[in-house]
Amino acid sequence: MIIRVQRKRITVDGIFGVLSIDGNPFGCFTVENLKDAIPAGYYSVEFTYSPRFNQTLPLIDVPGRTAIRLHPANYPGELEGCIALGDKEEPDAVDDSRVTFNQFYKIIDGQEDLHISVADPIASA
Repeated sequence: MIIRVQRKRITVDGIFGVLSIDGNPFGCFTVENLKDAIPAGYYSVEFTYSPRFNQTLPLIDVPGRTAIRLHPANYPGELEGCIALGDKEEPDAVDDSRVTFNQFYKIIDGQEDLHISVADPIASA
């Protein structure tokens, strides 16, 4: 299973995009912290326990980085390299992050061959 994040726009402190899952109708918006965002690329994802969140969460295996996860958050300032999900996009936030993340987690939970593709905004000609 491949999770795809297509970054769409950059603000003063955030990167906003859309998330889709290959072979699944689920879709949502994403937010990242601009200064801590991971490089665009293709990464493996595994489920590990997060002491910070006190639960098992998807961990993105980014070389040279630790604890990069997919988790609930609404604002870029709440993130340190991680990617958060929401069902609506505001000028500098996503809404309903916890509900959206829980829906997403139900789809990916238990997947053993899980990857994420993160793509930078497509430059317009």
